[in-house]
Amino acid sequence: MTDLVAVLTDRGRVRDVVSYALREARDADDGTSTTVRFSIPVGRAGDTVPSATGEMLAARVTELVAASPYGSLDVETTTVRVDGETPDERVRALVESIPATATDLVVMPGFNEFTVAAVTDALAAAGRSGLDVERALVDRRIVRSPIAVTSTTARLVATFAVAYAFYLLLGDPTKPFDLATGAVSAAVVTLVLGRVTFETEPSIADVGRLLRALAFLPYLLWAVVRANLSMVAVVLSPKLPIEPSVVRIPAPEGRIARALLANSITLTPGTLTVDVTDDELVVHALTAATRDSLEEGSLARAVDFVVHGHDADAPTTGGRGPDHVPSGGDRS
Repeated sequence: MTDLVAVLTDRGRVRDVVSYALREARDADDGTSTTVRFSIPVGRAGDTVPSATGEMLAARVTELVAASPYGSLDVETTTVRVDGETPDERVRALVESIPATATDLVVMPGFNEFTVAAVTDALAAAGRSGLDVERALVDRRIVRSPIAVTSTTARLVATFAVAYAFYLLLGDPTKPFDLATGAVSAAVVTLVLGRVTFETEPSIADVGRLLRALAFLPYLLWAVVRANLSMVAVVLSPKLPIEPSVVRIPAPEGRIARALLANSITLTPGTLTVDVTDDELVVHALTAATRDSLEEGSLARAVDFVVHGHDADAPTTGGRGPDHVPSGGDRS
């Protein structure tokens, strides 16, 4: 039995990598049983992708495989959890996820950490032999993950229900006119936004997220009020006690959670999200108090509770940016 494992994410030509892996496995087929495994590393840093992106990519790979003539190959697509604080740790975690039966490993050319050399070294350190590692011979052009997703009945129904409920919330649900125009408006919204409203397939868990989001709104409003009062005190103080700095805080997992946290921070006076990377948010803080609040991580934990239903393990201290400048200092 020959197993070929292809490691890929959304940072390259997924279609070409899938075709290359299937072609290589087909050429190496010795007439017994050849299995191709498309492995998508999921995590919070480096070459990994968030869980939601991994699920979307897995569905995309499954569609590509179904449309490809790959003969009698056994094909499977899976996401693997790859955690680690450093690139070396993440590479080791990836190597540990490779089945013992694998004889060939194909990595995407767009990787910065999961390179042929790094994976080969990690295999040698783990005592794994007999596994040939190669880079997929495809274009390195970066392809961003699509905004639109596959349109399904669940997504369309959920989009219609949300749009209809919002319309009736603004109108009068007891009037036939509002009920009729609301249904028409919700149908139009569903046709236009049905493929971009929900990143993942709607489920019962989304109801819990909605309820937690409603509970989060008063918390966010109170944080905004407190921050406004704090900024008023700073402005009215003759000493003007500002201490501008840039803070880097861990980004929560998932695009929705990151967008929610980044916008919540920006809505709070005294802080501004200036950049979002793969594993952290870069935030400008105006005072020491706002910086300390960000490093304490209460807002990040609240956002993680809304999206994932549990408190994140947010650190109590955070990294301080290199341009921490006291009041009156020159910034470069």
